[in-house]
Amino acid sequence: MSEDLEDIKVDLQSRSILPSKARQEITLRPRASKHGTRPISSSSSSSASSASTVDASTTDPLSQNLHLPGLASIYLKTFGCAHNISDSEYMLGLLSTYGYNIVSHPSDADCYVINSCTVKDPSQAAFINVVREAQSKNIPVVVCGCVPQADRKVKGLENVSTIGVMQIDKIVDAVTESLQGNTVRYLSLRSGLPSLHLPKIRRNPYIEIIPLSTGCLGNCTYCKTKHARGTLGSYPISEILKRAQSAIKEGVMEIWLSSEDTGAYGIDINTSLSTLLQRLTREVVTVETGVMLRIGMTNPPYILDQLSSVSKIMNLPQVFSFLHVPVQSGSDNVLVGEGGMNREYTRRDFEKVCDELIKSVPDITIATDIICGFPNEKEDDFKQTMSLMEKYRFHICNISQFYPRPGTVAARMKRIDTKIVKGRSREFSTLFNSFKPYKKYVSTTQTVFFGLESDNTKTMSVGHLKNYTKVLVPIDLEIRGCKAEVEIEKGERFHISGKVVPNSVVRLVALPKEDSEEKKETETEENCDEQNYKVVESCVGDGCGETGCSSKGEEEKEECCGTGDCQSVEKVEEEKVDTSDTSSFTDVKFMVAVTLPAVAGLSLVIYAIVKSLKRR
Repeated sequence: MSEDLEDIKVDLQSRSILPSKARQEITLRPRASKHGTRPISSSSSSSASSASTVDASTTDPLSQNLHLPGLASIYLKTFGCAHNISDSEYMLGLLSTYGYNIVSHPSDADCYVINSCTVKDPSQAAFINVVREAQSKNIPVVVCGCVPQADRKVKGLENVSTIGVMQIDKIVDAVTESLQGNTVRYLSLRSGLPSLHLPKIRRNPYIEIIPLSTGCLGNCTYCKTKHARGTLGSYPISEILKRAQSAIKEGVMEIWLSSEDTGAYGIDINTSLSTLLQRLTREVVTVETGVMLRIGMTNPPYILDQLSSVSKIMNLPQVFSFLHVPVQSGSDNVLVGEGGMNREYTRRDFEKVCDELIKSVPDITIATDIICGFPNEKEDDFKQTMSLMEKYRFHICNISQFYPRPGTVAARMKRIDTKIVKGRSREFSTLFNSFKPYKKYVSTTQTVFFGLESDNTKTMSVGHLKNYTKVLVPIDLEIRGCKAEVEIEKGERFHISGKVVPNSVVRLVALPKEDSEEKKETETEENCDEQNYKVVESCVGDGCGETGCSSKGEEEKEECCGTGDCQSVEKVEEEKVDTSDTSSFTDVKFMVAVTLPAVAGLSLVIYAIVKSLKRR
């Protein structure tokens, strides 16, 4: 029997089904009913680390519904920034390659995987609600991302498996163990970064998100993300170029460079964002590829010395002239004063960034973030922030009320009265919503890049100008992956709309594989529905900016307006314990039908295991 299993393991590895650091043992356990009691070991946590096996002499494996890849289905939900979305895409790629089925609806799942965000209270509360939903159905849960990494003692995660931000390649182990009734924790920090070359399933086949780095060099008093992502760790330029080359070969239309702070990229490895961008646009993302490059969120301090070179890059035809630069406040007292945010730049520094970009990059879109009601914010500080908004009249701004995140310096500060904070938030939102930034486009003809997006009604195709302004035209599935000239007829608050100029459509990249010719006629409406990813008029950023819009009551409603994807570390040992089950934001629904050859190969392996056990 052991020889048979050893042969099977060798066969699995030769088929490249297992990830590089996959489990070293193949374990078979009974699968409990989805709505019944799941298997629970009676042994202590210390003995749980060694896997138990099925006794073939007393159990007929053919009579059991085994939780094995190829049989189990996984639902993944993501909260937060573009970096989180990229991590989720890698985890789904690993799960799919291993043989798990990926489903788009939680009711079809045998296990939930939830990638969490710790930026604000509402995002954490929302994901905890999803955990409780799964637990109420007795479905195993694996929680990933910033929340468990930043604080593994978070209430509600006591009996679920957890994976930290540096351990995304452990997702197969975590899901497999969770389906077998165990709880595992992979939260230790390790040298090196997760590989950029893991299997990946993109939420949008046309958009490749490449994390340039993880962590940052700042120490903002309100930020919980630093507790999770840690200090800056940058990927080598060569690895980023290889990832971009692979993505272009796979047919993407946009490459997003994501980071907690793109401006700081490379400081730890003696290079810079400017150097990376020059090589990317010269060697990989060239005009001839038809691929557009989008630079992710940067804080002011580390972009100041690179403004000239970055401006030149954003003037290239293959680079979106869009940049997210969060300011958070227009007052130096709040930014760098005693009891403030410790943002490491002044209002004047931020103004230098804006002034240089506006002067050097025609029609650039600058997005920003504002936090209303920081503990040391006085009325005059708030008025200074209002004046900054009035001066630049940003097209896109994420307006948040201050949230004290547990464990941060700001959480220990005395808070401003809630009524005052809400009043300031409303006043700021009223000013921001009074702007009419897109009227200037009416009666002009603009070049628009169309991806896979459609609006909420599914009657309009959604594209973007070079400055990433959102453009709506009557729905046309054939325009996906193309650029076209559009006559602009209306300028709304958060988008413009018009009609495509006849004979102006130029295909840049092929339609995704699922849109084959034989499917177009019969699945037009379904495909439109599937691709309604909604980059939406909210949530701008990448790393740790303000992420998502909360749908709360009128008194607490936040304004997150624009277009885009918004936003000391505790070392813990890896551990595994047996336990019994107890108990917007971007909802990334991956609509994927897994038909990879690996599944077929794995089915043969499962059959061999079961047949061998039955012979016993």
